[in-house]
Amino acid sequence: MQVAASSKDSNFTTIPSRSQWNIDPDAAYLHYTTNETISGVEFHAVPEVDGLPLVADMSSNILSRPVEVRRFGLIYASAQKNLGLGGMAVVVVREDLIGQPLPGTPSIFDYRRQADNGSMVNTPPTYAWYVAGLMLEWLKEQGGPAAIEARNIRKAEKLYAAIDASPFYSNLVDPAARSRMNVPFHLMDASLNNRFLADATEAGLVYLKGHRSVGGMRASIYNAMPEEGVDTLISFMREFERKRG
Repeated sequence: MQVAASSKDSNFTTIPSRSQWNIDPDAAYLHYTTNETISGVEFHAVPEVDGLPLVADMSSNILSRPVEVRRFGLIYASAQKNLGLGGMAVVVVREDLIGQPLPGTPSIFDYRRQADNGSMVNTPPTYAWYVAGLMLEWLKEQGGPAAIEARNIRKAEKLYAAIDASPFYSNLVDPAARSRMNVPFHLMDASLNNRFLADATEAGLVYLKGHRSVGGMRASIYNAMPEEGVDTLISFMREFERKRG
């Protein structure tokens, strides 16, 4: 495996410019994750890969915006962020890339067999399928991916603006690469972290603790989070700052 690009030197808070990537022209494919949930970094455009099949893990931002599917060799995503319940995955694969499994590949991962059997090589997780259907119906009612993208942009911009305008909070991610799904932030006084979480829970705002590898806070604002929820969080953050700052 060759790493084409990394932002390790900046603690994974940006995406290296395309000119800095070192892509092996003989590689079988190039893989990337469209949205990184821990540090809150997201690709806002599909990278150019010089003709290589592009493989994308879209688990955390699938259906959050329109996607030009034909630019990818393979897209895969777990369902539990924007599509439904855990226990189900979605795979979209280009026709010419299926039918060549490595020896020993379990039949469930043989995409030719899956395609030929209507994705039912084995008994599917029927309840997860049902919930995914409800989520897709809901997405249509919202106006589809373009409309949900506009709402997600508004939500993220509101929250980042509130963080950037305050000396009490900070977000270290390059503004050009900030995630619309996962907004990490830090209190300038880390000793207040536990009080922030306790007060937030009392106010009905839960699951705000940041990932253990980066600390701080993280607001995950996936499709199902309404704008009112973001507005409530911002109001709470301002009131907490007024009391504790």
